[in-house]
Amino acid sequence: MATFSRNFRFARRVCVIGGGLGGLATALRLRHRGHKVTLIEKNARPGGKLAELRQDGYRWDMGPSLLTMPDVLRDLFTDLGHNLADHLDLAPVDPTCRYFWPDGFQIDEDSAFFQRPDVAAFLRYAAGIYSLSGEAFLTRPPHELWRAFSPKNWPKLIHLPKVATLSTVAREVERRFPDPRLRQLFQRYATYNGSSPYRAPATFNVIPYVEATFGAWYLRGGMARLPETLARLARTAGIELLTEAEVKSLDGGGARLSSGDIIGADAYVCNGCTIEAHRRWIRFPGWEAEARRLAKPERALSGFVLLLGVNRRYPQLSHHNIFFSHDYPAEFRQMFTEKQPATDPTIYISITARTDPDDAPEGHDNYFILVNAPAETESIRWDKEGPAYADRIVAKLEAAGLTDLSHSIKARHIFTPLDFAQRDLSAAGSLYGWASHSPMTALLRPPLRSPLDPRLFFVGGTTHPGGGIPLVLLSAKMAAEQVEASFTANSR
Repeated sequence: MATFSRNFRFARRVCVIGGGLGGLATALRLRHRGHKVTLIEKNARPGGKLAELRQDGYRWDMGPSLLTMPDVLRDLFTDLGHNLADHLDLAPVDPTCRYFWPDGFQIDEDSAFFQRPDVAAFLRYAAGIYSLSGEAFLTRPPHELWRAFSPKNWPKLIHLPKVATLSTVAREVERRFPDPRLRQLFQRYATYNGSSPYRAPATFNVIPYVEATFGAWYLRGGMARLPETLARLARTAGIELLTEAEVKSLDGGGARLSSGDIIGADAYVCNGCTIEAHRRWIRFPGWEAEARRLAKPERALSGFVLLLGVNRRYPQLSHHNIFFSHDYPAEFRQMFTEKQPATDPTIYISITARTDPDDAPEGHDNYFILVNAPAETESIRWDKEGPAYADRIVAKLEAAGLTDLSHSIKARHIFTPLDFAQRDLSAAGSLYGWASHSPMTALLRPPLRSPLDPRLFFVGGTTHPGGGIPLVLLSAKMAAEQVEASFTANSR
């Protein structure tokens, strides 16, 4: 049974706007500290991008499909007085991913791959980045980074040139790998935060080190079990959880809902796209200038999702699969410069039925197909162009060896950047807000605490430290600490 730290003398009322993973985790942490918490979610159920779809015996995850740094998730449950294993079952995924190239070559990302001399040397280089930046960047808001450089950490400064560099992910990878296939493989990690490897700082080469070191994991029953579990704990803890309730404005008078109700609080935590929140409903003095500032940097990529129920099993596929494009630079040029879907996209396929057989009828598979796409919902008519683009993806997979796939499809659903924009209220469907194409947009993302009003805070993938399940959970921990610190300062 969880226990709560009830310091009634300093108990405050907190309103969390947005019930994605970051909002749920922040709400739980603040409730655990004894505060009265109301969480507002515009959709029918919390979870944000960690959604799922079921049809005719198939179950599909519709968002994040891989979990790494599992200790971050364990720490959340421990901090709340729970044991993660009592609520969720983490299953290792091996190989982490299977890669396919147009010439027919394929390779598994597994322990043998990580032990290759060239890959091991790259991971040692990346380990230095993590050694220096991990503690500083992942556990502290930007204005407190200096606290990480205590005397015990001074030896880590030997790795500073790897972090304080103008080199890009692609340039550093190309310098270390002559093989064009391995170059493409390691450059793809920049897309984990919706960025181009040809423009993202080389600091992001830390991502494959994290994946190799902490492993790839899957939640049995589906990734949606995570927000489902957190929502259940929230209700049990006494958090007021309002669903199908959309905030229309937030100012000094409180959060005004579409119903006309107004919710006042001592602190407001926004879990959602910071760009779109300022454009749509944040109305504290100065919001216009802040909205313009946040909208200036280039947006991170969105995604084009194709969910397929397939009535056969291709033996060459694993749980996670990547089919690379012929021309990687052209793919990113089309998406970021031309603002168009790539004509020859790299295709990611997650088949959870390979780990969780109940996710598809016997002998069938459930494909979650994700293709990077520009965060563009005005010049691209996704409602018109989406079906033809889905056909193009299926045709490419058939050419890559999934023979007769188009005739094996029993269920099909399309989810476009326009759908992300409408469901998640994200800027043009961008999954991560700013693209990390400069040190500023990579390391100095929109802050956890708003400059507009001391009562307003942010959490999630578009603020510090970034997107992905572990980073969002770390964002929630920092946001809760910031809220608590503001209450403590005001009580003196």
